[in-house]
Amino acid sequence: MATNRLAAFQSRFHNYSLDKKAIPMAMVQSLVQHMASRGFAPEISLARTDIDLDADRVTYRQRIQQMENMLDLIGMDGHWLESNKDISISDYGLLGYAMMSSATLEQAVQIAAKYHRMAGAMFELAFVIEDDEAILRIEHLLPAGKVGQYTVEDLFVGVTGLITLLLGRQHNPSRICLNYARPDYADKHETRFGCEVQFEQPYCEYRFDVSELNEPLAAADANTARICEESCRKLLNQMEIEEDIISRICHLLLSTPGEFPKLDAVARKLSLGARTLRRRLNELGTSYQKILDDVRRELAIEYLQTTNLTVQEIAELLGYSEVTNFRRAFMRWVELSPYQYRKQMAAPA
Repeated sequence: MATNRLAAFQSRFHNYSLDKKAIPMAMVQSLVQHMASRGFAPEISLARTDIDLDADRVTYRQRIQQMENMLDLIGMDGHWLESNKDISISDYGLLGYAMMSSATLEQAVQIAAKYHRMAGAMFELAFVIEDDEAILRIEHLLPAGKVGQYTVEDLFVGVTGLITLLLGRQHNPSRICLNYARPDYADKHETRFGCEVQFEQPYCEYRFDVSELNEPLAAADANTARICEESCRKLLNQMEIEEDIISRICHLLLSTPGEFPKLDAVARKLSLGARTLRRRLNELGTSYQKILDDVRRELAIEYLQTTNLTVQEIAELLGYSEVTNFRRAFMRWVELSPYQYRKQMAAPA
């Protein structure tokens, strides 16, 4: 695997081990309340998640299961585009206050792009400007299939509300770009966003008028902004220090795909005892097997997208003795068979 691709994979796994406790409880509670408005009790919306409502944060895996529960029960009808989502700065924690106290919308957007992981984002957020449009671009989205589709659309609803709150007036995007096929409920997109919505695009993007970037924010306070951003920087640095062991394990696994070492061998390479490694991973809410499964998932997607390897060959490269076991695992990851996934990726836009 090319060095730059290895670096990109290592970065993704550093950020997105599925069992990292990174999702704020406010996001969980918001979805519980949405489900309750539809007549579903909390225990139903939280089924199979093992979420402790007294915790401060939950794992990516738990959050994805909660979203799957909602979509299984209510369906993929775009109902999240119709609900009135109450946006509060406190929902975004310290990051929210850093944005709110910024001098201009551009400064607030730059802070969001830099520190979005603190709010439990399951993607990378890029901020770019093209001609007369400012663009928030979603990259490396963690959830696949219908959960990924919901994640993006719900995020863009939230972005509209957040910018409206920051500016103190109604805001609407100039264009929404989505990288999947037009769904049956597509009419709800234009009703919700009040702009053109384009499907089967290269990226998922939230675009708005570049002139809005210069608008001052009502709650701007230079001292508060400085203190909040410094706190964001320190907290993000601490997160990276705590997760470094996961990044190092991913680097080892991705350096020799197809020859995945046992936990004892990985521990020796990290100059740790096997018991110590297990304990430290458990403290981070994960395990060696879970990290290995995540690596296999990303490698499978990479091989299917960029090579002509057969499914049998990919299964062998990922250490599966039986191709049927690989097919089952892939179906669990992305809700498509390897063949269906490759065919979907090859389809012309």
